[in-house]
Order: sequence, then structure tokens, then C-alpha cells
Amino acid sequence: MGGGERSFRLVGVLDWELATIGDPLMDLGASLAYWVQADDPPEMQAIRLGPTHLPGALTRREVVQRYIAGTDLAPGDLRFYFVYGLFRLAGIAQQIYYRYYHGQTRDPRFAHFDQAVAGLERAARRAMAGWGL
Repeated sequence: MGGGERSFRLVGVLDWELATIGDPLMDLGASLAYWVQADDPPEMQAIRLGPTHLPGALTRREVVQRYIAGTDLAPGDLRFYFVYGLFRLAGIAQQIYYRYYHGQTRDPRFAHFDQAVAGLERAARRAMAGWGL
């Protein structure tokens, strides 16, 4: 390269959304949205990614209690954070379904993500009324 130009090599990409410091309860809410317990409705069971429903697994309420116990945060009504977590997860599922629907991905696991989005909406509405925590 001439004229004082420099060559660079990309060594990584930083996702600023995940690298910022914000309200730690937002992270808790996101985790709770993924946490599907044994008594959740079938539509929530359908989106479960981990073994959080098995006997001996903590409930969402127990997760919250342990989380709060390990911090200096005051326990309170965490529905906002849980509902936001469900909304965030629905947004992620909608983006994936959009790509599937438009043929940008062909992974058959994504064919019914539209139903997952609708189920997450119903879960958020139930959570606003007090369900889940």
C-alpha cells in the first residue's frame, strides 16, 4: 500500500447491545422469559430451550429470590422486567420467522416461529395480570 495507507485485520466484532451496562433487572427479565417451568402452558413448553421444567429445577419465583438475595437490590414487582423479556424474545422470534418466511433461511425449526410469537404475546398479557412470577 502506498501513500501512507495502513492495512488492518479484523480480529473480532463487539455487539454493543450486549456489552453495555444497564439495569441488571433487564437481564433478569430476559432470563425469566427463557425460563419455562413445568406448570407453564403448552405454548410456553413448545419454546423451551433448556431443562428448566424438570423436577428439581427452580421456578421463576425461586430464580428471582436467589438473584435478589445475591445483590443489594430491593425485591419488588418484577412484572415489567419479565414482560419486557417476553417482548424481547418475541421480537427475536419474529425476526427469525421473517427470514424463514422470505426464504432467507431454510431451517425447518423456524417454520412455526409465528406461533411462538403469538404464544409469547399471550404469555406477556398473562404476566401483566400477575401470572408467572
